[in-house]
Amino acid sequence: MAFVANRSDQGTMADINITPLVDVMLVLLVIFMVTAPLLDNRMALTLPGHSPITSKPVPRLTLEVAPGDLFRLAGTSVAPSQLQGLLERQLREQPGFVLEVSVHPEADYQSATTALAAAERAGVSNIRLD
Repeated sequence: MAFVANRSDQGTMADINITPLVDVMLVLLVIFMVTAPLLDNRMALTLPGHSPITSKPVPRLTLEVAPGDLFRLAGTSVAPSQLQGLLERQLREQPGFVLEVSVHPEADYQSATTALAAAERAGVSNIRLD
């Protein structure tokens, strides 16, 4: 590729302007110079020793929501009106249990909302949705 030595003043200039490139490079250099010393700050930590984990299993209770406004609590069919009372009784007998709510894909949203509202009114705080 050859360049013409005799250029006319009316032709376009094809040179790259390197001034913005140098400006950006200098800004990046300053940023790296300022942040580089910050990367070496370390703090000595004393970590706790290894201790065996001794946790007892959390009791679980399953609530299945089936199509047609049908509820099964621990495998037993329950009417929607009885659901809150049974959950309150279970909470008194076994405080801190996890309620696992399993909603069938064909079940109505209203049925799932009814089950979750009954659990909330009963005072159940640990709810897991499947």
